[in-house]
Amino acid sequence: MHNIPTYTLEQLYRKCLEAVNHISGVASEKSIEKYLQEMGFFNKDTTYLNAVYGIMDMSNLSFRYIANTEISLGISEEDFMQKGFSQFLKTMTPEMKNISAIPTLFSYMIDSIKEAPKEIQQNFVAYGYGMKHFRPSGKAFHTMVQIFGLEYDSNGFPTLCFIVDQDIDHLIKPTDQYWGRISFNNGDFITTFSSKEMEMKKQDIFSKRELDVLKLLLKGQESKQIADKLFISPNTVDNHRKNMIRKLDARDTTALVQLTKQLGILR
Repeated sequence: MHNIPTYTLEQLYRKCLEAVNHISGVASEKSIEKYLQEMGFFNKDTTYLNAVYGIMDMSNLSFRYIANTEISLGISEEDFMQKGFSQFLKTMTPEMKNISAIPTLFSYMIDSIKEAPKEIQQNFVAYGYGMKHFRPSGKAFHTMVQIFGLEYDSNGFPTLCFIVDQDIDHLIKPTDQYWGRISFNNGDFITTFSSKEMEMKKQDIFSKRELDVLKLLLKGQESKQIADKLFISPNTVDNHRKNMIRKLDARDTTALVQLTKQLGILR
């Protein structure tokens, strides 16, 4: 297993804590058992067989529960429970742009919660993807992280979160970019972020027209059929498809559809 230098790891961990320092509340100790029962479906869903998932206390970035680390990363669950989020950072490839993605995405998540309408702040799913971790063999692979708020403090910030880290290497091309997307109240308010532009946008990754094309691609329709239905040319359909593939660095159209489902763009 490759390691990030200790001094860098400590600095990164502090940056992550700084990013979530707005969270002042304390999560309930008694709630973990309840959430573990609700998470039971992850053990049965083959989509998550190789995903790391667990419950994280956001006030100190410690894990209350974590599973599948042995399969995915070659590290025992006990190590994650004892060492907390620093162990998660240790599994990442040591390029500064890659490991700095985590505190950057934490800051983006907190800023997005602040920007969201108060009445829907506590109903969000955050996605971060493109970061690279090491397999037990030492080979790097790209992942997608999903964060769901479970408990919140009086200011509306999450104190306890459900986190999933999933292998998406088969879906995206080799890339040094990473992206973020946060959806509140099932799409009523959406923000996005990319390391290429380094700014939060109050819009989704794809335009409405691109989504129209994507939904018809999902149904197995060809460019000519889509063009006829949307009153555009087949060339325009192909350009929309290529632009969407480029935006996500997807390997192909099939991977594009799968990525958009996992990012919550297509439901």
